[in-house]
Formats: sequence, structure tokens, C-alpha cells
Amino acid sequence: MNIWFQTIFAIGLFLIGMRLSAFFSGSETGFYRLSVPRLGIDSRSGDKRATQLLWFSRNPAFFVATCLIGNNVANYLTTYAIGAAVVLLFGTTNETLEVASTLVMAPVIFQFGELLPKTLYYLSPLSRLKSEALWLNGFYWLFLPLSFPLVLLTRLFEKVAGASSQQSEIVLGRNRLVQLMQFGRQEGILSDLQSRLANGLLQLAPQNVATSMIPVGRVLGVSDTSKRKEILEFARKYGLSAVAVHRDGQPEAWHGYVFVAELVAWKQAVPVIHPMPVISAALSKLEALHHLQVSDASYGLVTNGDRRPVGVVARKGLVEQLFRPELLSRVSTVG
Repeated sequence: MNIWFQTIFAIGLFLIGMRLSAFFSGSETGFYRLSVPRLGIDSRSGDKRATQLLWFSRNPAFFVATCLIGNNVANYLTTYAIGAAVVLLFGTTNETLEVASTLVMAPVIFQFGELLPKTLYYLSPLSRLKSEALWLNGFYWLFLPLSFPLVLLTRLFEKVAGASSQQSEIVLGRNRLVQLMQFGRQEGILSDLQSRLANGLLQLAPQNVATSMIPVGRVLGVSDTSKRKEILEFARKYGLSAVAVHRDGQPEAWHGYVFVAELVAWKQAVPVIHPMPVISAALSKLEALHHLQVSDASYGLVTNGDRRPVGVVARKGLVEQLFRPELLSRVSTVG
């Protein structure tokens, strides 16, 4: 009778640990897929479970701490159950048997405690989290004595390190903004052009301008002492609509550009050189584009921290990346 009780206890403990692992692992994935606007609508309509989830979305640190503690509890229960089963089967236990039994059960735990629940919550995050919101809220209060110090410790580390306390909110906000745009496009609120522009902005904003510049050694251009005829021949040879110019005798000292259309229309012997505004290589592409827009310049000179020129960036190329995100990895050429 005692052996049967121990067997049932070990199996039951293992199943409880697996269920908890599936719940917390799936909830983590589902949480980052939640639609906050949808939660807000449901909450205002009187849905209490949506209100609970909305609170977690506004306090992600507590949600993460709750899931972290829950996963550790689940892992402890499954490990303890496996150890108890080994003792029942072999009458004793040692490190070799514990490691071997854990390895045998690892695929089962991974499949049903991690992979499968994450997939299910990924496909239908809102419905599954709402159906288990009461459990999530219950575990939050149960683990609060442990999770609260963790949240305070995290905020203390952020304060000491000078990090922003809103980093997780920014990441979550970006993901949810992308979801909102997708829903808007599906419902016909956003046009394809608007959707591509918003998507391009999100992708362009954090990227460094240096990834879209032409290194100074590869810029196609002429000396600022070149005559109209020479510049036109150079532009015709390389198919350029604008020709970058460098200081005479300094082939990498780029400082301006000449429009081919102006040379053809005005027929001036001495070309009009438009200056390139200086752009720091530390700026993002979106900041660089704004700088070029404000300066009404088609090209900018990218410099490093020592104010040494390192490349040239085109406004047209940056604008194209806003509407065609697949161009983000390409480098636009002058002209």
C-alpha cells in the first residue's frame, strides 16, 4: 500500500510540475503577443479578466518575476518527482541514476512542458491567457513575497547602472504597435503605403547611419576645380544625376555635390556646389534623415568622433528605405 501511494504521489507530482511548466512557459510567449488595444476595449466593456491582463501589461516586471518563480517551482517539482521515481524503481539513488533519468525524461518535458504550450499560446494568446487569468492572478499573489523583492532589486540595479526603467515597456510597446498596424491593415484602416511607411520607420529608427553610407574611398566624384564639361562627361560615364566633389588634391575630402540637371539647364562654366551638412556617424538613420531634411540637402558628410570624414549618405536612399524595408541592408550610391 505504501509503495502504491508513493508511486501515485510521484506521478501526480510530475504531472503537476509539467502542467505548471506548460502554464508559465506558454504564458510568457502569449504575454508578448497580447494586443493591448483589444485588452483595453474588453476591459472597458466590463471583462474582469481582460482588466487583470491589462494590469500585467502595464506592470511587466511583476509578470516576468511571477513566471520566473513559477518556472523554477515547476522545474523543482518535476526533478523531485523523477528522483522519487528512481528510488521506487531501483531502491536507491545516486548521481548517475539521477542524471540518466533526467536525460530520459528531458524530451518529454521539453515537448509537453515547453514547446507545445508555447506554440498554442503563440497561435491564440488572448483567448488562452483570458481563460487562465484567474490562475495567473492567483500565482501573482502567492509569489508576491518573492517577486516583489526581485522587482525592487531589478529597479535598484537599473538605477545604479543608469539604465532606463522603461526598456521593457519600450520593447513591448514596439511589438504591440506592429500588431496594431497589422490589424489596421487587415481591417482596411491603413493603406498598404501607410503600413509600409510605419514598418520602415520602426526598422529604420534604431539603425546606425553608418550602415547606409558610402565609404569615402568609394564615393564617385570629381575635384571642386573641375569644369562643367568634365563633370558632365563624368556623370554620363557613370550614369549619375549628382556628382560629389572633393577638395583639389585631397581625394577623400568630400564637401559638396553638383546636380547634373543644373549644369545642363544653366550652362554655367563654373558649377554651383551645394555643401554637404556634417552628420555624426553615431546618429541613427532616422536622425540623419531629419538632419538632411532640415538642411534641405540631398547628401550629407558622415564623420566619426574625431570629425574625420568616413563616408557620404544620400537622403533619397534613406527615404527609399522607409517605404521599402528590404533596402535597409543595402547601401545607396551617390546619384
